[in-house]
Amino acid sequence: MKKIIISTIILGTLAFTGCNKWLDVKPAATTTKDELFQTQKGFRDALTGAYLHMKSGNTYGGALIWGNIEYLSRNWDVVSASNSALTNLAAANYTDATVRAWMDATYQDEYKVIADVNSILERIDGKRSIFTDNNYALIKGEALALRAFTHFDVLRLFGPMPDNPGTTAVLPYVKAVSKEIVVSLPFQEFAQNVLADLDEAEALLKDTDPFVQYSMAELNPLPNSTAAPVVADNYYMYRQIRMNYHAVLALKARVYMWLAPSNSANRANAAKYAKMVADAKDRTGVPTFRLGKAADRNAGDNTMSPEHIMAISMYDLKQKAIDLFLEGGSLARSDFNIQDGYYYLNNLFPVAERIADVRWVGMWSYKVTAGNTNFVMNAKYLQRETLPVLQIPLLRLSEMYLILTECAQSKAEAEDYYRTYCAEKGIPFTNGFNAAAWETDRKNKMIREYVREFFAEGQTFFTYKRYNVTTLPASWTAAFYSGTTARYIVPKPDREINYHNK
Repeated sequence: MKKIIISTIILGTLAFTGCNKWLDVKPAATTTKDELFQTQKGFRDALTGAYLHMKSGNTYGGALIWGNIEYLSRNWDVVSASNSALTNLAAANYTDATVRAWMDATYQDEYKVIADVNSILERIDGKRSIFTDNNYALIKGEALALRAFTHFDVLRLFGPMPDNPGTTAVLPYVKAVSKEIVVSLPFQEFAQNVLADLDEAEALLKDTDPFVQYSMAELNPLPNSTAAPVVADNYYMYRQIRMNYHAVLALKARVYMWLAPSNSANRANAAKYAKMVADAKDRTGVPTFRLGKAADRNAGDNTMSPEHIMAISMYDLKQKAIDLFLEGGSLARSDFNIQDGYYYLNNLFPVAERIADVRWVGMWSYKVTAGNTNFVMNAKYLQRETLPVLQIPLLRLSEMYLILTECAQSKAEAEDYYRTYCAEKGIPFTNGFNAAAWETDRKNKMIREYVREFFAEGQTFFTYKRYNVTTLPASWTAAFYSGTTARYIVPKPDREINYHNK
């Protein structure tokens, strides 16, 4: 039975950032956990620290969004043939020392976030009397949901295939910050812990999250706005870049989809929670989220922020996009300019379908630098000069519509959801799914939509793993990708195995 030791974290010198001000925490030498958690502000600062850890380049600030995980799904090619580490990563050669170090760092940093929120959760009930208004429910609910979110991504990356998870222990679900050994759990028990945290978070946030009542626009005032804020405490604002109530529902939909192969009832639950998000409305009856469309792209909002359910704020995203995606960047597709050009992308985005597709128009271009002209760049994270959207989406409304399409019980119902999605995205969908084999046609279309929709967002690899894709459908890509269990199950750090190798 495999186990892991999670060491105690001392909250050290961290600069905690809110949307409108910086909050400073005393160095570890003078500030202990007990001192930090004497006030409501201390709990808020600790939660902000967890969000800051999520911006790590090893997790949602890079590796699990546009970096390593996109190489594993072969969404990027290795621009420089001399880069042996990236070549090994793209080949899922987990025995390579550099590749192992990268994946181990992701594992470690995910558990750092978990330790942050566990520091909050192990104290918050005993300090409930210090909280005002809805702060107790908001902070505890967010902390529980973040614990579920990070554990679930550890499971998706390092855990077994969801269609055949087995009964052996796989990973630890850590609920306390201590030096005690945490025993690894089997897949199903681990997943039930994820759902239990989300159930509790949902109950806490349902009637307390300002995002349930107020619109995204009300909670995200534009710079220099003279309108009176709808909430007196600015901690209640900018909820779509936090683990809000709707994000909890969306994450539950994603989790149930992952569990769907082992229990058909999970598909119904996935659809239920996805529909709750899709149907959400503010106090005036206006939908809380809407699907991204051409107008957003034309305005330079390439990540379609109106459909962001949860995101992380990144102040230097504009420069990161320039450094990583443009001429000098390493994140590119090899796409030999033969026949009508864009060989890979012509299959991913068929010529007849992409005329108005918001994931295609203005989003791809060849590099012009000598020696790199066969490489194609993606513009998803490039920013407009005015009102840049400096946030990385972690949950989006598009996924909810794909889940609803995939979980629909009939061809007509599936077509209704997919047609709504296609209409906003600029995808022609006039004839419906193939009548003779509509479920197979739906499956192939859903896999392709996940790749097209979430390119450079870290979801392609998980989509392939969930479907256990061995080769991609010949109808939309070349035979360049080979999926195997060995590729999909990333080994856990050797340190854990060496400690408990029985």
